[in-house]
Amino acid sequence: MNVIIPTKRRDKKTSFNKLVSYVSTRAEKKEGDVVSAEISNTHVPGTEYVTTPGFGRLISYVGRESQESSTQIISMSPEGIQRVLSGEVLCETNCFSLGSAAAEMNMTAMQNRHCKDAVYHFILSWQGDEDPTADAIFSSVRYSLESLGMKDHQYVAAIHRDTDNIHCHVSANRVHPETFRAQNMWNDADTLQKCCRVLERELGFKVDNGSWNMDEYGDLHRARRNMPAVPRGAAKREIFSDRESLHGYAVRETREAISHVDENGRLDWVSLHNLLHTSGLGLREQNGGLAVYDLIRPEGISVKASDVHPAISLPAMEQRFGGFQAAPPTFNPECPEDGIVTMDTVYMPQLHVRDQDIRRERREARAVVREILRARFDAYRAGWEKPDLRVRARFHQISSHCMAMKSHVRQSVRDPLLRKLLYRVAEFEKMKAMAELRLQLREERKELAETGTARPLTWKHWVEREALQGNVAAVSQMRGWAYRDKRKTRQQEKTVGQPNAVVHFGPADDAPLFRSNEHETHLLRDGTVCYLRGGQPAVTDFGDRVEVYVSSDAKSDRFNNDLAAELTVWRSGDHAVVQGEPTAVNRVLYSGVVRNLNNDDGRHFKVSDSKQQASVIATEIHYRQSDVITEQHRIERQPRDDENNQPSIALPRP
Repeated sequence: MNVIIPTKRRDKKTSFNKLVSYVSTRAEKKEGDVVSAEISNTHVPGTEYVTTPGFGRLISYVGRESQESSTQIISMSPEGIQRVLSGEVLCETNCFSLGSAAAEMNMTAMQNRHCKDAVYHFILSWQGDEDPTADAIFSSVRYSLESLGMKDHQYVAAIHRDTDNIHCHVSANRVHPETFRAQNMWNDADTLQKCCRVLERELGFKVDNGSWNMDEYGDLHRARRNMPAVPRGAAKREIFSDRESLHGYAVRETREAISHVDENGRLDWVSLHNLLHTSGLGLREQNGGLAVYDLIRPEGISVKASDVHPAISLPAMEQRFGGFQAAPPTFNPECPEDGIVTMDTVYMPQLHVRDQDIRRERREARAVVREILRARFDAYRAGWEKPDLRVRARFHQISSHCMAMKSHVRQSVRDPLLRKLLYRVAEFEKMKAMAELRLQLREERKELAETGTARPLTWKHWVEREALQGNVAAVSQMRGWAYRDKRKTRQQEKTVGQPNAVVHFGPADDAPLFRSNEHETHLLRDGTVCYLRGGQPAVTDFGDRVEVYVSSDAKSDRFNNDLAAELTVWRSGDHAVVQGEPTAVNRVLYSGVVRNLNNDDGRHFKVSDSKQQASVIATEIHYRQSDVITEQHRIERQPRDDENNQPSIALPRP
């Protein structure tokens, strides 16, 4: 069994009046019911205005009373405790009668002007598979009141059996009917929890969860809390706005997995970061502890890691695994298998709490239909056959026709000259028919290529075709790809950062791939060339633009700018615009000047912007006239690599 104590108002004014009014309206007067004038004007005993109202409506709700219900006294004890059947609800009270119980409690409460709220209400509830007797329930009520120090106080208890769990409402008066002193209800929740454990042992009820446990010797011990309680802010968000909080999402997605990893001894900093990352969450140090935050909105709210799971608090993790370790990189060029963890789910604060089960069901259903879609594609690839245009047979048919014409001429024409002439006509017809067949085959192959039947479709193209035909799973798969691309872009922006200088070029104005002595060159499948320095992206060539990123030291910054200038030089020069921070733009332009002064290979650094180009020319003329560039600063361009046929650059600065 367990106990429920409804929350009371903080202003000490009719703490239960509005709540019981709301509950009773839902129970008996629904929104669709018609309100009768006769019923609304009928006087109900116990509803007069008194100093401490609330007993009338509370007793009405507890007893499920209505104007049509009838009361019947079942039994009465020598102590004055009577049991009354009110409709279908069995009640017990120590007042004179159930009908006057609310008025008696109100009159008693008026004798204590210091007690602003004399209504005390709690609920004893049993598990769904239990069916306790009325004697056991009312005995539990009297024992609970006695444990609270309210043995002789006025009370009304009612058993409700119209729900899944049998429960008993107990409404009691805190003011004593003889001394008129109000009972102090401090620590009442613990007292009632202890009562539940004792009653479970004495009356044979099933043991339920609670704040107190009873051992085999009958001693009560405080129950250890396995998991922390929900923070007040997260609880308010989910209750009042019906929106899932970040704490609720983190607990739902990661708590069970963290417990499983911790129990198997596989919990450490790296596994914790990866586990959180799969759910779209991150871990960072914050305010002297650890905080779990949303990777999509890192600047938003965060929750304490210990509130998500006590095993991942900062003291617990440092004691077991040492100091805090940051999350591994999303991509490690030296070890590509490190950091490759995808996000399976993300936190969506706009969704309602009630949508959690629906989202899970839809996600599972989406996975099933996508597996079916993939199976259909595999069946399509396995059963695909190349269209047969019968090329050999059609050419052979033309040749056979020509041979038949010659045979007919040979048998029917006796003149050698005329026969030779007809042979030439047959050959001409053959050549003409073959030329027409080649043109026809070209058109047929073109039609097959346009319709996509010349070769088997790829997975992506096949899904696009299915989506055009109205397949919902294919449309969902395409949206999943789009979301994955956006996620990769966000991760790349987060890892690399924003460039401080960008050189824009015209379309299809490409440059060769360089083997720089100061950079590591990586060519991606989409044609993007990444130049890394120290394992970090330094310069990236996208074809239509070159991005230069912030460097940690001045030396690396010079090498990056020199490489950007070299990549600009090897373009056509028709269009080149340098944009970004003014300081970073000037550094790229200065590297272009250095390149023009040091290299005499016929290629010159120039930009389309007139002001920038004028600055480049003026700087170059100034250094040439001042004879700053001496022979020791000049270098010859490195010879091309004969094997790769790619230029190798090493650009010192003057």
